[in-house]
Amino acid sequence: RTNLELSFNYQDRPYYRRDLSRVSWAYSWRSMNGRYSYQLRPIDINWINVGYINEEFFSSLENEYLRQSYLTQAIVGLSGSYTYNNQGKNPNGNATLMRANFESSGNLLNLFGVLFSEKKDDGMYRLLGVRYSQYVRGDLSVSRKISLGERTALAGRVFAGVGVPYGNSTALPFDRMFYVGGSNSMRGWTPRTLGPGNTPAQNPPYPVQMGDMRLEANLEFRFPVWGMFNGATFLDMGNVWYIDSSKGEVPADGVFHFDKFYKQLGLNTGLGLRVDITFVILRLDWGIQLHNPNAPMGERWIHNFKWKNTALNFGVGYPF
Repeated sequence: RTNLELSFNYQDRPYYRRDLSRVSWAYSWRSMNGRYSYQLRPIDINWINVGYINEEFFSSLENEYLRQSYLTQAIVGLSGSYTYNNQGKNPNGNATLMRANFESSGNLLNLFGVLFSEKKDDGMYRLLGVRYSQYVRGDLSVSRKISLGERTALAGRVFAGVGVPYGNSTALPFDRMFYVGGSNSMRGWTPRTLGPGNTPAQNPPYPVQMGDMRLEANLEFRFPVWGMFNGATFLDMGNVWYIDSSKGEVPADGVFHFDKFYKQLGLNTGLGLRVDITFVILRLDWGIQLHNPNAPMGERWIHNFKWKNTALNFGVGYPF
């Protein structure tokens, strides 16, 4: 199939107001058995216009890297994805789902920019007066469901993703940065409130804890309760990090290092309720933090289960 995709998204948040426009030309195809599917977007244009940003919020961002990610910018490049799913013929049996995504932005524009235009005072090229992003980004998600009965199953997922800005970008765009927390990720936290690394939590706690890299693992036991109601217990582990501190723009505690990243993983457990109304599954998960890497040293393993160390997340469908 060949698809022309157009979208417009207007966001009015307490801290900023912006609109996102997107145009893409996409080719998609799948195997005869339906297990393998592919999508390639050789033309993928995103225009992010930040019309308003709260000065108090923006000035609170001491991380210059993060400040750059909130600027108006254009994303012009290509993207693609690959999906493997073997659940189609046996919905209640064992199943494996794998998704891989890749995108690249700004490389062709940078070539023409170098040849036919001059850099502005900040050392960056522009497209119609707006700075364009240049980066590569990829992620991989693999999940496995093991059926233990008609409505009982053990499900797990591992996720890894990384993005690298370069050339005409000093930071990944806000929408291309990785975060954890929420209904489909670290469920002991609300979205964008965990990480990066051991960086101390902000005060006030603006939801801006994001990074260039994400590692996460999830395990969930699903079981029937009564009628259309099902339950789950789960365990989530993960965090986000920056990948480079050479420019001094990101906090040192938030940079990924092989010799200590495992000490910076957040850990939570919790209980979930699922309502299966045939055509859709409504989900409510209550996550409880066990290890918070953003807390002061000596207080990261949580023994006093207060409400502030929990999160209630609503979702539609299974988390993975």
